[in-house]
Amino acid sequence: MTDRPKITIIGAASTTFGPKVLRDILNHSQLSGSRLCFVDINEERLAIYAKLAQKLNQYLVVPIDIKATTDRRAVLPGSDYVIITVDTGHYHTWQQDFSVPVKFGSRQILGELGGPGGLFHSLRQIPLHLEIARDINELCPGAMVMVTSNPLNRICLALERHANLGPILGLCHGVEMALYLYLNRVMGVAGDDMAVTAAGTNHLTWILDLRHKHTGEDLLPLMKERLSQVDDDEQSLSRKLLDVYGYFPGTLDSHAGEYISYAWEFYGIKGIDFSGHLEQEANRWQYLRDLANNDAEWDKFEQAYGDQSELSAELRLDPFFAPRSWADTLAFPIIAAMTANKLHRLPAVNMLNTGQISNLPLGIFVETPAVVDSGGIYPLSMGELPGPLAAFCRRDIDQTELIVEAAVRGDRTLVLQAALLDPVAESVTQAEAMIDEMLRLNADYLPQFA
Repeated sequence: MTDRPKITIIGAASTTFGPKVLRDILNHSQLSGSRLCFVDINEERLAIYAKLAQKLNQYLVVPIDIKATTDRRAVLPGSDYVIITVDTGHYHTWQQDFSVPVKFGSRQILGELGGPGGLFHSLRQIPLHLEIARDINELCPGAMVMVTSNPLNRICLALERHANLGPILGLCHGVEMALYLYLNRVMGVAGDDMAVTAAGTNHLTWILDLRHKHTGEDLLPLMKERLSQVDDDEQSLSRKLLDVYGYFPGTLDSHAGEYISYAWEFYGIKGIDFSGHLEQEANRWQYLRDLANNDAEWDKFEQAYGDQSELSAELRLDPFFAPRSWADTLAFPIIAAMTANKLHRLPAVNMLNTGQISNLPLGIFVETPAVVDSGGIYPLSMGELPGPLAAFCRRDIDQTELIVEAAVRGDRTLVLQAALLDPVAESVTQAEAMIDEMLRLNADYLPQFA
């Protein structure tokens, strides 16, 4: 590996991950001078990111070398790291993944990662990622592959079992978001001052320990006390799980609830505000376009589009080149630590289970803390998850294995088996009718089922 790595980002011009990549380069000076290759199929957005990356060089001691292309094969050779952050259809297919199963009686709460919606999201995403993996294997077989696409653990398992790649990491900052965007507010403790230990499977990760970084004080009692005082409808599912099982989901109601049959009682069956998300996406693109063309003024943006503090902090825009105290992605803290040989603790990373969670199956992806230095990434041993928590995760693991094989083989029977194993499944007749309609609607994305 070179002193200054070559990093290829496939799907770089997304509305959420793309800006985070640029801001994380600013936050990690060790990456100055690196070679960054942005790959995306959207040429207009790609051009915007190339301009923004050039602006970023004004803030770096050693400029980054930037290449933008729609052809991943042109830039994969020599890559030390490949970050994959792609989706199929995005909000259009997600809205379909939510609404069609609900029409057939499914009480799924989001339809992105779990439930029948998450099943079809997986069936579309897995072949696309395997196609990308074939190019990586041919052109940069030693590269570390970092997956940030969803459904994360299903994609990672498919790559592990059906692609010949080097190290595969699944990166999700769900636990960090709970610290910095929710628990900090509830507890009155800055996210920077908290160290979390969480484990499980992606988006079904449980907070096992929470301490003050500087004093070592156990913050779990404070967390439980403050959570008992919030409004009844605030994270009501997660608080009920805390009451019943003694542990709080590290990814809060919307994500953990996708894997729990009774989540609808607490969260409802409403999905996300798709039109609102599309509107915010358009607003973000206008801001980024203006910023790239030297026309952006932050005060005027807020006047035009409203107070950003009213939005989810995941969607909120802020002054673009202002450094943040926490990573927008987990990829760049890892690359920076490996480049500078600096020991760094990751709050959560998805890696193949080689025993770090001893009562979950080996050879599947689990989410645990890890440490990284120039020698690699080392997941921390968690021992056994508390029994009920492991049981929640195990059901997701069993379904994940079926979904991966269904996606690779194009086997409708395996799709049905996976759908009926899902916690929200209630009717075989409805499940079969839903599967047939979803296969028809997704035919262009799922040629393996033709």
